[in-house]
Amino acid sequence: MQQLTIGKLAELTGVSADTLRYYEKMKLLVAASRTKAGYRLYAPDAVRVVRFIRGAKELSFTLDEIRQLLTLKTSDTSTCAQILKHTEAKLKEAEIRIRELKEIKKVLQTLAAQCPADDTSVDCCPILDHISKKVTL
Repeated sequence: MQQLTIGKLAELTGVSADTLRYYEKMKLLVAASRTKAGYRLYAPDAVRVVRFIRGAKELSFTLDEIRQLLTLKTSDTSTCAQILKHTEAKLKEAEIRIRELKEIKKVLQTLAAQCPADDTSVDCCPILDHISKKVTL
């Protein structure tokens, strides 16, 4: 298969050309070469790399973490245990975020229950009052 233009790679992966350029800037993706006019050309394998990045992003891995995973993925000496270590760290982050979201839900439910849901002026809105009081500098 011949090299892919950025437009073709974007089409095959569902990722915008701007995003692909950003991935290249962040050293997640490498253009195999450039045309005489300076257009990027990617190896066919770039499709798998971009799909990997998208899959990792769906699991909330940061671009830095994805770069680490890509490095491990392409290393001859990497092990599943190393990948598991990254996964377990991400799992702990997810558990913390779940606890935070449950607390947010509880506060929002309480505030919603306090709302008169009528023509009361927003100056007396318990929701806005709570939000205003939470701002700290």
